[in-house]
Amino acid sequence: MIVRLARHPFVRSVRRLAALAVGSVVVLLVAAQFARVVGTDIKLESELRQTRTSIAAYERRDVRLRRRIARLRTARGAIPEIHERLRMLAPNERMILVEPPPSPAVH
Repeated sequence: MIVRLARHPFVRSVRRLAALAVGSVVVLLVAAQFARVVGTDIKLESELRQTRTSIAAYERRDVRLRRRIARLRTARGAIPEIHERLRMLAPNERMILVEPPPSPAVH
């Protein structure tokens, strides 16, 4: 009777449906994992792009600051900075401040 029950069309159909269900679950789990990995990869790619942009900006700033440091290490480059920012003069120098004319009042 057990042998005949195993060959019964209903039992075979149930087994096939169970196998199909298990296979579908496995495929869905693999697809979900794949989608998660792809989403993470896209996010990391975006972060990498932003990081590279930041690095490039910092490298440009580094070049500008190094040029400024090199300029300020010489007297010829430092004197204008001393005059402009610190408003300091040598004993034989005079400073003339030129201000833009006031803008006309709007009535």
